[in-house]
Amino acid sequence: MTIEVQDSDDLLKFILSQPAAENALFSFLVSQAESRRDWFGFTQQKITGIALAHSIARQHADKMTAEEAVEYAMEVNQAIYDKIIKPR
Repeated sequence: MTIEVQDSDDLLKFILSQPAAENALFSFLVSQAESRRDWFGFTQQKITGIALAHSIARQHADKMTAEEAVEYAMEVNQAIYDKIIKPR
């Protein structure tokens, strides 16, 4: 099933359709963003990277090795940080 995200309502629907662990991670990041300036620090990046690697591996186990899934998750996490969190 493909969900096309065009606005924040679509994004919220997509997030809520994800497994509970991913919803919990999203909720954690939102609460951190509301309460801290450094809400996406090293620990949060690490947690997000691990969750992302698991999600990629679960979805693409037939196409990627575990190492490839982890490497890709690290690249995505770094891109999120560089382009969204701390754009240059």
